[in-house]
Amino acid sequence: MKEKSNLTKAFDELLHGKSDDQGLDVSQSEIAPEFDPQPSAAHLASLNANSAPSPRQTPEATITADMVIKGSISSASNINVFGTILGDVTCENDMVVSGRIEGNVNARSFQLLSGSISGDIVAKSIVEIAQGASVNGNIIAERIMVDSKITGNLNAASVVRLNANAVIDGNIKSGALAIQEGGELKGNVDIHKVQENT
Repeated sequence: MKEKSNLTKAFDELLHGKSDDQGLDVSQSEIAPEFDPQPSAAHLASLNANSAPSPRQTPEATITADMVIKGSISSASNINVFGTILGDVTCENDMVVSGRIEGNVNARSFQLLSGSISGDIVAKSIVEIAQGASVNGNIIAERIMVDSKITGNLNAASVVRLNANAVIDGNIKSGALAIQEGGELKGNVDIHKVQENT
């Protein structure tokens, strides 16, 4: 009789709740696939089929690297973008982008890890632009952290932080401004006190 592979045994155990080799302890690393930052649609579908979200988890929508969406998106879920969106995006929760968006973005919080945005970004809490990414548009948020190139104005209710790789070609309006050595700013600065509601 041919011996079953670890993967086949793992599927049997998941589907039937038991393994043919009751005495054999299979480590998770032997049956788990390597982490892929840009998962395939089939892989995502299999993950969703095997695990229902708990009531406390926020559901996530993922635009994979091979996807191009032409049109606007509106979602109550968190959104992860590895592909391309040609249209505006409205997200009631958090967005993480490693792809490309040509359109305006509105989210609770926004992270651009790589890729580019051509459009304005509005966030209720924080906007983070990582090194190597680029934005051609204005940014409005509670807090803004930049470590890359932005062509556009920054408007933060509390603080703008420019890290060493930041290059800003636009004006900054904020309650506070911090610039690391190496950060560049080509524009005007308006620092104002944050007004407390009395």
